[in-house]
Amino acid sequence: MTELLDEHAHLGVELVLRELNIPSSTYYRWRQAETEPCERRRRDIELTDRIRQIHDESGGIY
Repeated sequence: MTELLDEHAHLGVELVLRELNIPSSTYYRWRQAETEPCERRRRDIELTDRIRQIHDESGGIY
């Protein structure tokens, strides 16, 4: 959603959110999460990176 609004900034955030029936607080929470991910999201990113590393080191077996 945030990418859509970035690409079409001329539409205006509030107008789009109102049309889609999305509270503005939800949108701004999404925006904040992009720059300040929560602890769980940061941990998920770390684990995903580790899983990819193990997969690469195993030659794609694991």
